[in-house]
Amino acid sequence: MKWKHVAEHWTAFVPNILEEWPQLDEDEVQATEGDLSSFLDHFVDATGMTREDARDELSEWLQGTDPADAVMDESRDNERIIASSRDIHPGEDPFDDDGEFGDDDKDENPVGRTDDD
Repeated sequence: MKWKHVAEHWTAFVPNILEEWPQLDEDEVQATEGDLSSFLDHFVDATGMTREDARDELSEWLQGTDPADAVMDESRDNERIIASSRDIHPGEDPFDDDGEFGDDDKDENPVGRTDDD
């Protein structure tokens, strides 16, 4: 993940940042509004790390997966809806009846029985 992505969805990521680094002040983190330089200034002040070490730690955090609550934040709904179009098979119309694609008309086997019984 890139910092640009975090900055664009800043409010969704703030809780995860505070969980990762509880020594940071929530108001100060919010006030940076995703600006990397401002955030690093606060990070260095709050943790006592050098700016280089702070940048390295932040880079490590960015390499992790997106936290589920940040991914599911409602501010990212449109982004996820648009991305879901990549999962539609070429030639398939999203408004087609799903019954045409599955086995909806086939009765289920009773529990414990197979077609071979």
